[in-house]
Amino acid sequence: MAEPALLPGNRFRAYRGSGSPLAYAFVCLAQSITLTITNAYEDATVADCDDPTGIPDRKSVLTSRSWGGRIAGQVAADHLDELRADAASEDPIPYQFRTDPKTGAGAGNWTGNVFVESLEITKSNNGIVSFTCQFRGDGPLVWAAAS
Repeated sequence: MAEPALLPGNRFRAYRGSGSPLAYAFVCLAQSITLTITNAYEDATVADCDDPTGIPDRKSVLTSRSWGGRIAGQVAADHLDELRADAASEDPIPYQFRTDPKTGAGAGNWTGNVFVESLEITKSNNGIVSFTCQFRGDGPLVWAAAS
C-alpha cells in the first residue's frame, strides 16, 4: 500500500508583505495558521418538466468566492507594532501562505491581500503573551505552484 506524504506543520507558513518592491517576511511567531476558502451558493428548486408530480431537485449556483482565516502564536515585543499596525490599517495588507513539502509535490503559495478583523492579545497565569489575528481576504486568493 502506498502511504501519503503528510505535510508537516513547519511546511505550511504565513508571510507578511511590505515595502517597495514588495518583499515577504516569515511570520515566525504564528504557530497556528488557518486559511479558509469559501464558496457561496444560491439555491433554486427545479421541477422535472416531464414529471410534474415528482420531487423537485435542488440546483446550486455559485454566487461568490471569499477567503480568510487566522494566525496565532506568541507575541514578541519587537513584532507587536506590526500586529497593531495591521489591525489599524484601512488598506489591505499583502500576505502569502506557502507550502513546500520535502518531496516538492504540491509545493506553491497562495497570495492575497487581507484586512484584519480582530486582534486579540492574551495572557494566562503570568505566562507568555499570545495573540490571535482574525483576517478576511480582499480580492482574489491566487495559487501559484512552485516551479
